[in-house]
Amino acid sequence: MRQFDEMLKEKFGIEEAGTETCEKCGETYTLYNTPKGILGACKPCYDKEFIKSLELPTKDEYRRSKVTGVISELERVTSDLVDATVNNYQPKDKTQVKAKEIAKNYILSFDKEHSLVLSGNPGLGKTHLAYAIAKGVRKMRDGDGNHYTTLFIKSTDLLQKIKSTYHRESTLSEDRILNLIDQVDLLVLDDVGSEYIKKNDDGSETWATDILYKVADMRLGKALVVTTNYNESSLVEKFGNNGPRVVDRLLDNAERHRLEGDSFRKNRF
Repeated sequence: MRQFDEMLKEKFGIEEAGTETCEKCGETYTLYNTPKGILGACKPCYDKEFIKSLELPTKDEYRRSKVTGVISELERVTSDLVDATVNNYQPKDKTQVKAKEIAKNYILSFDKEHSLVLSGNPGLGKTHLAYAIAKGVRKMRDGDGNHYTTLFIKSTDLLQKIKSTYHRESTLSEDRILNLIDQVDLLVLDDVGSEYIKKNDDGSETWATDILYKVADMRLGKALVVTTNYNESSLVEKFGNNGPRVVDRLLDNAERHRLEGDSFRKNRF
């Protein structure tokens, strides 16, 4: 098989005219004497520019797009929460005023490490603030200019989504959901303690508490926002033998605040 240079010379009258070193990458490339003058190009740099022109996502952008795709499959937001922000939360009690301040500061000082636990009776706006935090942090950017990834999900929905992966037709797997739980910059786990936990006769761990333990353990050292109607001791009791380990991890590196007052929902009747 004849050399490429010989074919250029024979068919097009193009001959080698020397070499040149690329100023960008330092690679040496061949110059050719053509009807338009002496021309040549650095193939590695040309390939990079061509790929760039296609506007293909980077590895990090591709990973983030996959994460965002799974988040959209998992996140379920009720109509009364869609427009929730910290600013439109209307506190009726001094503990609620404090909760609003804590939520705002959490967003502004988000560092991917510190956690927050909001507890109190139903109807005090804990979920409103929790979703507002998820939305607020999602709008913030990290040191590389990328938006933070956040997942807001009720604990009951999380368990149901994982359970649904055991069906053959599921588009998600348990590992994929747990990998997302591990990767997101912020996990907001709403209404912890509302799960139906059926204790075994010997008080040993059930499937639900085992999953919650895995989630809490994965988030150690990572940002986690939890809302619950329970206090610490009640949660420990609810989760059985696994209770101390689950609750200990949920509270790790977390600011804790309990809301008081009358339920907002009472005013709707």
